[in-house]
This record gives sequence, structure tokens and C-alpha cells, in this order.
Amino acid sequence: MTIRDYLFAGSCLLIVVLFGHADASARQESIPSPAEQKLISRQIASIRDPRERNAVATQGTAWLMTTYLCQPAARHELVKRGSSNNRFFLQDDRPESQVVVNASLIRGRGQYQRKASPIEWVSFTWECHLDPSTGKVLGFDVRTNTHEK
Repeated sequence: MTIRDYLFAGSCLLIVVLFGHADASARQESIPSPAEQKLISRQIASIRDPRERNAVATQGTAWLMTTYLCQPAARHELVKRGSSNNRFFLQDDRPESQVVVNASLIRGRGQYQRKASPIEWVSFTWECHLDPSTGKVLGFDVRTNTHEK
């Protein structure tokens, strides 16, 4: 290899490293507001089993915010659409199925089981709108990916 080949290879490696770093930074999760963090911490602290509490505390920010801040509003909205009360998921098996855009918006994909047809699952996308100053849900929007009956 010539010195030019080494310089070219080094330049290519630098580009890959820089773009890889920028891409990783873009995917970094936002942090909850202090009010949101307080609500989440209170819920985690109420878990009696220390192993379970530690396991929950190490979940990602998106999961914690979705579970402890958005889930009750999601349940209300999905039941109105015909879901069984406890048969829904606010995530799927694909990467980034829950994304914290910022302290006031979380987006995701999920599915719910139809109460009238228990073998049927409906896929949907969702947005959870939060008030960062209180941690309260302002709205939970659902868009189904299939034709609703």
C-alpha cells in the first residue's frame, strides 16, 4: 500500500466514525422533566420486591415514561376503540417502537386485542402528549394501521 492508500483508508474510517457518532447522538433519548421524573420515581419506589424494583429502574426512558405516564390514558382511548381493558401493548418487537421526542411528546407503535373478536389484534401508532411542568397527559392520539370494523 502506498501512503495515498493509507490516507484514503484513514479518511474513510474517520467519515464512518463521525457519521456513526452523529447517528448515535440523534437516537439518544430525551430525559423526562423533573415533574415527570418525580412521578416515575414514586411509582418505582412503590414496588415492594427489591429485585423487581431494580429491574424496572434500569429500563429505558421511553419504556418508563410510556408505562408510568401514558398507559392509563392509552387504556382509556383504546377501550373506547373496542379493546379489551388489559389486552394492549404500547410497543412491538421492532427497534424503537417507543421514542421520546422530548419531555412533552412520546411516539410509538402498538397493538390491541379486540374485545368483540379476541383472536384479532389491531396494529396502531400512537402519540402521548405530556405537560412537562406537571407530568400529566394532555392527550393520547391513536391511529390504527388496519381498517377498523
